[in-house]
Amino acid sequence: MIRNKLKIISLYRLRSIAVLILFFCILIPVNIQAGQEYIASSSYNNVVKNTQIINLPQNAFSRETFLFMLAFGFFNTIGKAKINPSNTLTKEEALAVILNSAGRQQDAFVRAEKLELKRPSGQKLVKPYNYLYLGYIQLAYDLKILSKKEYQDAMAQVQPSEKEHKKMTEELIKKNENTIAKAVYEGRPYSYDDLIFVRSAPATRQEVCYWVVRAFKIPISYENLAKTYPDYDKIESKFLSSINTLLKNGALVGRSDGYLHPDDYITYEELAFVLGNLKYNILSTNRIKEVKLEIKDIQKFNSSKVIYVCENEGGDSLNIVVTPGKQDFAVIADSNLFSSSYFQKGDYASFYINGKNEVVLASLLQRPGEENITGAISKIDTKKMTFSVKLSDGRVYNLSLNPKATIYDENSGKSLNFSELDTGNLVQVKVRKNRADAITLVSLDSPQITRVQGVIARITSDRVVLNQNGVLTEYFLSSDTVYIDKGDFSRVLTKNDFYDGMKVLAGTACGYVQYMSTTFDEKSENTVSGILHEIDSNLAYIEIYNQDGMKKSYRFSKKLGLKVKKDGQNASLDSLLPGDVVFLYFSGDFVRTVTASSNIQQKFAKIENVIRNLASGLPQKIIVNIDGRIYGPYEINDNVDIVKSGMPAALKDILPGQYVKLTGSFYGSSAYIRKIEVSGNEYIKNIYIAKGTVNGDVLYLSDIQILRNNAFEPLYTWLSFKIPSDLKFILDGSFLAPLSKLKNLPVVVVTKERFSQEVLDTVVAISRGTFTKIQGEVSVTSSNSVVVSGNRYSIGSKTYTVVNGLLTPANFKVGDEIIGVASQDSLVVAKKLQGISKPVFVRGQVQEISELEYISVKDYVYLDSQRGWQYVPSKLILFYDTQTVLCDVYGLESPKEILNLKGKSVYIIHDGKYANVIIDTSFGGYIVAGVVGKDMKILNVQYNDMMTQTWNRIDKSFTLDTTQAVLIDAGGNLTAQMPQFGDRVLLLVPQSNFDLSKSELVPSVVLVNY
Repeated sequence: MIRNKLKIISLYRLRSIAVLILFFCILIPVNIQAGQEYIASSSYNNVVKNTQIINLPQNAFSRETFLFMLAFGFFNTIGKAKINPSNTLTKEEALAVILNSAGRQQDAFVRAEKLELKRPSGQKLVKPYNYLYLGYIQLAYDLKILSKKEYQDAMAQVQPSEKEHKKMTEELIKKNENTIAKAVYEGRPYSYDDLIFVRSAPATRQEVCYWVVRAFKIPISYENLAKTYPDYDKIESKFLSSINTLLKNGALVGRSDGYLHPDDYITYEELAFVLGNLKYNILSTNRIKEVKLEIKDIQKFNSSKVIYVCENEGGDSLNIVVTPGKQDFAVIADSNLFSSSYFQKGDYASFYINGKNEVVLASLLQRPGEENITGAISKIDTKKMTFSVKLSDGRVYNLSLNPKATIYDENSGKSLNFSELDTGNLVQVKVRKNRADAITLVSLDSPQITRVQGVIARITSDRVVLNQNGVLTEYFLSSDTVYIDKGDFSRVLTKNDFYDGMKVLAGTACGYVQYMSTTFDEKSENTVSGILHEIDSNLAYIEIYNQDGMKKSYRFSKKLGLKVKKDGQNASLDSLLPGDVVFLYFSGDFVRTVTASSNIQQKFAKIENVIRNLASGLPQKIIVNIDGRIYGPYEINDNVDIVKSGMPAALKDILPGQYVKLTGSFYGSSAYIRKIEVSGNEYIKNIYIAKGTVNGDVLYLSDIQILRNNAFEPLYTWLSFKIPSDLKFILDGSFLAPLSKLKNLPVVVVTKERFSQEVLDTVVAISRGTFTKIQGEVSVTSSNSVVVSGNRYSIGSKTYTVVNGLLTPANFKVGDEIIGVASQDSLVVAKKLQGISKPVFVRGQVQEISELEYISVKDYVYLDSQRGWQYVPSKLILFYDTQTVLCDVYGLESPKEILNLKGKSVYIIHDGKYANVIIDTSFGGYIVAGVVGKDMKILNVQYNDMMTQTWNRIDKSFTLDTTQAVLIDAGGNLTAQMPQFGDRVLLLVPQSNFDLSKSELVPSVVLVNY
C-alpha cells in the first residue's frame, strides 16, 4: 500500500508540475514562430523543368522578374517547350499568364472541364484551342475582364480542324485590318470594341494593362501620367485609366526610345516586367507570404536530408527541411535559377511560403558581407579604379572596383568599360567590403528616376535650379545628362537649347539630372501667326509681326530643325521670305513646324497720313483707307518699289491724299509692302451694258448686263446712281451733249470705287442702234485701229481701256485677250481678260438644267474668303460635261440623276465657264476659319457673321468632325485626304449645326487652304 501511495503521490506531483509549467508558459510571452519548421515543395522539378528559357533578358530587373514568373509556374499553361523573352504572346496566352499570376489557375481548370463536357461527342478541338484556354476565356468573362462581345467573339472561334482554325484566324485578322484602314481613310476614330476579338492574334501592350488592372482589382489612378509620353494620342480611351494606374505604381514604363507604344504587341519580357512589379499583389492573391531570413547554419544528414537553420529579422529561429530530388525549391541568384544547394552559410534571402508551410521559391538578396546599393556616381577616378556613390538619403559609399567586375548598361543593353562611366550616372552596385563586384547603369526610363516638372530659374554649366510651384530646387548636371525633346530619347538636343524661363521635365535621382526634356504641354500660345519679318538659322529664332501689328520673336531648335510647308508644299528653311504669312506651331517651348504662304495681294487704297523720319523727313509709315476702313500704320522702307504714272519714283513722292495700289502681304494690322503704285485716278468698279434714263440728278439703269468673271451676265434688277459733277458723258461720240437727252437709250456705264461706294465715272450712249459685245484675241494693231477675232474696230481718244483697274489710253498688243463693247465699228471700252487664279465657289438654286449641256442657278452667293458670302441677285449659267464631278456628303455619284437637281440648292465650283464640281448638301450658312492643330483641333477660330459681314474671333479650340462633310482641296478638287497639321481651313457650317457652346464643329463642306 505504501508503494501504491508513493506511486499516486508521484503522479500527483507530476501533474502539478505540468500544470505549473503550463501556467508559466501562459504568463511568459513567447513568439509563436520560434522553432518553426518549413519543408520544401515537392513541385520543384515540375516548375523548373517544364519550361526552358532561350536568351534570358539582359536587363537585370527584367531578368529577375522573368525568373520569378517562371519559378512560380505561371508560364506552364502556355504549352510551349521553349520561351524566348523577346517573342510576343497571343491574347489567350497573355490572359492565361495574368490569371495564373492572380491565383486563378484552378478556377480556369474547373471551367474548362465543364466546357469540355458540353462539347459534342467525337468533336475534336484544334491544338491552339485546347479546352484549358477555353476555361481561361470563360473565367475572364466571369471576372468582367472581357466584355460580352469579346467573349462571344472568342467562344465562336472553336473550329473542328487546325487547318480551318488557321484559315479562320487569318480572315479575322484581315477583317480587323480592313476596319482600321477604312476608319483611317475616312478620317474617323475607331475603337477596340469595333474589332473582332481574335484569341490567337497577338496581345497589345494596352490590352494587357487593362486585363492586369482588372484581374488584380488594382485601385484606379486618375492622374493622367500617360500624357507625358509622345505617343499619348495612340492610347485607346478604354485602356487609358489602366495605363495611368500601372504608370503610377511603376509597373509600366516606356520602351527604350521613350515611347509607350500602346498598340504594339507585348513580349514575354515586358509582361514579366509588369507582373514582376506587382509582386505583392501576386503573393497576396496566391496566399503566399514572403519571409526574409539569414542562413545561420546548414545541417546535412546521411539520409540526404538537409536542414537550413535560419533566423528572421526579429532574431527568431526557423528551420527549412529539404530532401534533394524529392522536395526542393528554386533559388533566383546571379540572374539564373538554381536548386537550394546554391545557398551557403551567411546568405540573406527572401523565402516564399505557401499555405501548407512549403517553401516554393527563394531569392538571394546578398551574400555575407555583400550589399546592393542604388545611387548616383559623385566622384570617379578611372586611373585608380575608385569611385563614390551618393544614395538618395545622402549617404556616400567610397568604393574600389573589382578587376573582374561586370559593368552593364540597361539603356544600350551592352557591357561597358569603367572609363565609360561618369559622374551623375545612376547605378546599382553589388558591394562587398567596399569593393564593387558588379555595376549596372540604370535605364533612363526606370521607376527609380523621379520625373520632376518645373520652370528653369537658372541654368549654368554644372547645375540647374527648377521652380516647382514657387519652390526652388537645385540639381547637378553632368556630362552624361541627356537632353531631349518631348520625352523622346531619339530626338536629342543640347544644353544650349534650354534657357531660363523654359518649362521642362527632368528625370532626377540622388540630386543629379539624368535627363532633361522639353515639356509635353503645348504653350499657351500653341499656334501663333503673322507676317514673317526675319528668320535667323544661326541664332535659331523667327521674328514676326502678329495680327495686332506687334513684333514678336520665337525660338526653334537647330538640333531638331523645322518642318516647313510653303504654299501647300514641303519646303526648306531657306524658302521662307520676309513678307510671307506664317503660322508657327509649338512642341513644348520650341517652334517645330512653320506653314507659310507667299500671299501676295493687291489692295486699292487712299493714303490718309504719312509718318516721316524726323531726321531725313522721308516717309517711314503710312496710314491707309481700304474699302472705307483705316489700317496701319504700315511700315515702308527703301526696299519698297515706288511707281508713279508708270515711271519709277522715290519715297519722297508718297503724299497724303494719293490713290495707290499696294502690293504685298496683309494680315490684320500688319503688312509687308513690296510695291506702291501711285495713281492719278480712282479704280474701276464695274462695267455695265444697259438702258439708261436720267431723271434730275439720278441715272436709272434697266435691262442690265454686268461684266464679271470674264463674261457679261444679266442682272435681274435695276440700278440707280447719283450723277457726280465730274461725270464724263458721251452721246453719239460727242462730249457736248446734255444729260437731259438720255431717255431710255442704250448705254455703256463705267463706275469707279470711291472707298466702299460705287460712283459713276463715264457714261457712253447712242441714240440709234445697239452696242455689240466683243471678246477674243488681238491679231493686228495700229495707231487708230485694232483687229479682234477677224473684225476691225477703230480706236481713239474716246476709247476707254481698263488696265489693272485703271482707265488708261488705248494701248493693245498682238496676242492680248480682251473683252469689251463696240458701237458699230468703233471700240467704246475694252478690258484685258483676267486669269482666275483659283476656282470660284458659289451656292444657288438650280433654275434650269440640261442634260450634259448647261446648268443655271439663280439668287446665288459666291464665297469671298475675306468678306464671306456675297449675294448676287442674278442668274449664273455654266457648262458641264462628263468631266464634271457630282457628289454629296455620302460620296461621289450619290445623286444618281443630275436632272433631279432642278429646284435644289447646290454648291458649284467653277472656273468662270465650266462647272468642275456640283455638290448637293446642306447649306453651310456660317463660315468658320481656322488652322488645323493636333488631334484635328481647329485653332485661331473666327466665324463670319452673316448679318454684320464681319469676322468674330472665338477664344477656344474645336474638334473638327468631318463625318458629314465634303472635303475640297486648294485646287477646288474633291479629296479624301483629311486636313493636315498646319492647314488653313474654311468650314461651311449649316445653321442647325452652328453651336459655339459645343466642343465640335460639324461642317457640310471643308475647304483646305482655299
